[in-house]
Amino acid sequence: MSSIAALSTPLTPSPEARLAFSELLLGCDEARTCAEAAVSWLMRHTQAEQVLCLAPDESDSHCLVPLASSGMPGVEGFVLALHETRHPLVEALQWNEPRWHPPGPFAPELPPSRGGLYTLSLGRASPGAPPPGLLLVSSGSAELSGDVKWLATHLGTHLTRLYKGRQLTRLEAASSELAARVNAATEELATQNELLRRQAIQLEQASAAKSQFLANMSHELRTPLNAILGYTNMLLQGVNGEPPPAQRRSLSRIDSNGRHLLEIINEILDITRIEAGRMPLHLSEFRLPELIQEVMAELDPIIVRSKLAVSAALDPHLPEVHSDRQKVKQILVNLLSNALKFTHEGSIKVKTSYEVATATLHISVTDTGIGIDPAHQEKIWEDFQQVDNSPTRPYGGTGLGLSICRRLAAMLDGRVALESAVGQGSTFTLYLPRRARRP
Repeated sequence: MSSIAALSTPLTPSPEARLAFSELLLGCDEARTCAEAAVSWLMRHTQAEQVLCLAPDESDSHCLVPLASSGMPGVEGFVLALHETRHPLVEALQWNEPRWHPPGPFAPELPPSRGGLYTLSLGRASPGAPPPGLLLVSSGSAELSGDVKWLATHLGTHLTRLYKGRQLTRLEAASSELAARVNAATEELATQNELLRRQAIQLEQASAAKSQFLANMSHELRTPLNAILGYTNMLLQGVNGEPPPAQRRSLSRIDSNGRHLLEIINEILDITRIEAGRMPLHLSEFRLPELIQEVMAELDPIIVRSKLAVSAALDPHLPEVHSDRQKVKQILVNLLSNALKFTHEGSIKVKTSYEVATATLHISVTDTGIGIDPAHQEKIWEDFQQVDNSPTRPYGGTGLGLSICRRLAAMLDGRVALESAVGQGSTFTLYLPRRARRP
């Protein structure tokens, strides 16, 4: 039986008609074609008098538009913004079961239903998934036909398949374009790294040359990126006029990703400056409790979003420290950020103490996070290394944070230690001498 023949069967559809319709949907590669076929099927095989299918727009997943309709005049230009949570159609998206509405107007943008209106959600919204669609059916029957429920389920499944496929295609295209740009931008660096790999006999000299090269690239890398961030910020502030909401969202994403890239570049440059011996020390007297409170205040937005119980047990009688305040702060920011990143529930506690016999201050950050297997605890201190280095790892980052912490601690005559077990959390402790030697 052909697909056209299946759509021309009597009012009560046979199992063969359902199967033919399912095959027709599988052959559709456009959401609008699926919706038009579904509306036509309902009008032919059920007692539906009015049908409207709303689904995500091709260019904007934040709104629903009519993909197909029958008996619903004047809905062609209708756009349903999903952020309007009080709109009756947006509320209908969250209903698990079909609902019936008496004859008359249901939503101000729609013509009144003649025999009562059923609303059926074509799926439930979930993080990372395309928004669901909505099917509105008006019929002379007091009860909703099981065929309508069956069709809504199948149509929702196929629309989700199409939207996810389109998103994947776009992601692959963007990924390919980004990969091409990265390859072009790092071609010279890759050549240098390959040369370094082959010069095994001169490994020490080659490593120093690499570090020097990257350190010298700081101006070339950061100057254009700072310009991009500067102009993006000016546009967000409305220097050239208030941008439309869609442009503001895009500019905000550019700004967020640009700042993330700048953090990565700065981490790489910190490593190279340390290796090249160009990381200066600025020693001064300061108090640790004040510094820790400053770190926690800077990370407060992340702490609030994490919904973790973050506390500090700070000894008010700690002696002043003679060290590089900025570098101690950088270590503590890294350790607390890691604890927030790898802890999904529970608590994080920052604690300080002073060992008089060795004149050493201890600052520990203890979390109830995922923990680290003892077999991997030495690996995490190496450059560009994480416990999971696979492309599909769930946690991002360059793998430089802890390496920088260890190197900075060593510059300050201190060290960073770890105690951890899988599933039992971790404790990172910075041991810092009360007085660092002057360089």
